[in-house]
Amino acid sequence: MLKLKPAFALMLALPVIVGCSTNDNRYDPVDAPEIKNLFSLDEVWSSSTGGTGDFYSELTVAFDANNVYTASRDGDVMALTLDRGSKVWSVDLADEDENDERRSARVSGGVALGGGKIAVGSENGYVYVLNAKDGSILWKKYIEAEVIARPAFSASGDKLFVLDARGNFTAFNALDGSKLWVTGDAPQELRLRAQSNPLVVGDEYVLVGTSSGKVNVLLQSNGSTVNQVNVGESVGKTALERIADVSSSPLILGNVLYATSFSGGMVQYDLSTFNYIMRLGYQSSRDLGYDEHSILVTADDGTVSCINRADSSQRWANTSLGYRQVTAPVVFGNYAVVGDYEGYIYFLDMQDGSIDYMEQSDSSGISAQPKVQNGKLYVMAKDGSLNVYSYTDQGRASAAVSVEQSNDMLAASAAAGLTLNHPGVYDGGIYAPSGVSQEALEQRRAAIIRAVAQQEAQIAAQRRAAEEAMRARAEYEKRRAAYEEERRERLSGFGIAQGIRSDLDEAEDTANESADTEYVEENNTEATTEATANDSEDDNTKSSGFGIY
Repeated sequence: MLKLKPAFALMLALPVIVGCSTNDNRYDPVDAPEIKNLFSLDEVWSSSTGGTGDFYSELTVAFDANNVYTASRDGDVMALTLDRGSKVWSVDLADEDENDERRSARVSGGVALGGGKIAVGSENGYVYVLNAKDGSILWKKYIEAEVIARPAFSASGDKLFVLDARGNFTAFNALDGSKLWVTGDAPQELRLRAQSNPLVVGDEYVLVGTSSGKVNVLLQSNGSTVNQVNVGESVGKTALERIADVSSSPLILGNVLYATSFSGGMVQYDLSTFNYIMRLGYQSSRDLGYDEHSILVTADDGTVSCINRADSSQRWANTSLGYRQVTAPVVFGNYAVVGDYEGYIYFLDMQDGSIDYMEQSDSSGISAQPKVQNGKLYVMAKDGSLNVYSYTDQGRASAAVSVEQSNDMLAASAAAGLTLNHPGVYDGGIYAPSGVSQEALEQRRAAIIRAVAQQEAQIAAQRRAAEEAMRARAEYEKRRAAYEEERRERLSGFGIAQGIRSDLDEAEDTANESADTEYVEENNTEATTEATANDSEDDNTKSSGFGIY
């Protein structure tokens, strides 16, 4: 598994893989552009939240009506007021017993908010669910694998969905942490460390990207996969060329699903007709940005592109931020906002892609997608500085509020009224032709289950018989070894000289032969006498060739 965020890490690795000169700088970050700012921003407030340090992480913030919730890699989870950034509460997950022998709590997946609860995951393999009111830990679970993607609550907040680094996707009861179901997609031999954040559609469906280049549509009730959308394909001669992960979060606007893969481009898929609308060549491992008319894509080489939703045409592409580890974009008023590894934030005009404003928010760098809430822009730096901005100009500020409200409505109405089960796929995740009723399908399923159970019973019976045969064989070998050992002991004694045996040995052998042999009946005196005579005759014959010393 790749240890760094894929885009920059892989690009840096390419010259080494193909044997290029160490002087090759094709993938070096370009210098930050020089921009004459066309407007100004106000910094509303700033607060320190712990950050991620030198580790790559996309820990983002979450909001409710009053607070913003953050988490640091070391385990500091806190709630801050939206208006001033005042601390409401904080808790340190590093104090939990399971993290005593670790470098830290290593929080990496989160923050998710739903049903009055907060959820975060960690590279130590734990999922924590906290009370959003006071930060108290409601429950925690060890799932034996790193949690890198952000968990997701169902719309009602009664279920929590967690994707782990092995590709297992688990649903928990959000109230007590009991496991409801687990499913998964077989991980590829080489895949990105970044993973797709699950997308919840109401209380019925949940979508998640996979390392095999697909978006799986699952039922929240039982985890059945009821549809799969192919985004990228694993093609190429090497494992590196075959990386096709969908590590960006799926996005649904209206009836259309948008998804990108690392090497397979972007698809637009109509969930109402189950048809692919368009396949475009925008490769990305980062989440998409959007507004009512546009889709924004940050490519792994730093190019930021804007696509018209109406006809999938490209409105503009800005290539001036090459390999600056540009974040996923967010729409803030009439601008697309991204950050980079040196901590700069850039405002790209939504009409032509020109950079109208840039500012170094924090020199530690920005890796997480900026967020918009209540007409303000929230930027989380790697050192944990959470900086909040608003437009100074009232016109731009009003536009920011208007676009945010429109985007919230788009997100809330995603796939409204649609059945996302692919035609012919029932709630058990089983495909059947349209001419087969669900009752007949369930009968067929039950018959298959019975047949499998019978086959498993036969295999178990065969295994038991084999084990019994092995035990009998082992017992036989044990008895045979004991007999051979005893026989060797009887034949090994030569009392007088080499080749001459004593009378005592001969008498003892006679008694032993009479008592131990399985071929002579115990009371058959005649057979015993004959055997003794034969033994004596044999011994005299053996002794006749030896002299007496």
